[in-house]
Amino acid sequence: MKEAYTKALGIGLGFDFKRVEFDVEENVLRVDGVIPNGWKFRMFILQHGEDTYEGVVAEFLGYGQTEIIHEVESSEWLKRYDAVPFVEQAILRLSDH
Repeated sequence: MKEAYTKALGIGLGFDFKRVEFDVEENVLRVDGVIPNGWKFRMFILQHGEDTYEGVVAEFLGYGQTEIIHEVESSEWLKRYDAVPFVEQAILRLSDH
């Protein structure tokens, strides 16, 4: 959650992670003790064979209360790619331009 937030800010690892807190019990993100407005976070789990991956996507909307959504089913926006074929396809597409 912290990484998704700071990457969405465009700061990434340069941000002081001690400033960001995700309260699992209350399902709320706080920055400097305050809930930031205008954000949407999607938390998801991706199964691949026996492996389980958890991830978070952060999106700044700029309006409204911050929303944290727990995806319980596979969403159409979430796709899994194997790294090698994905990179090979990207290289082919880039070389066509």
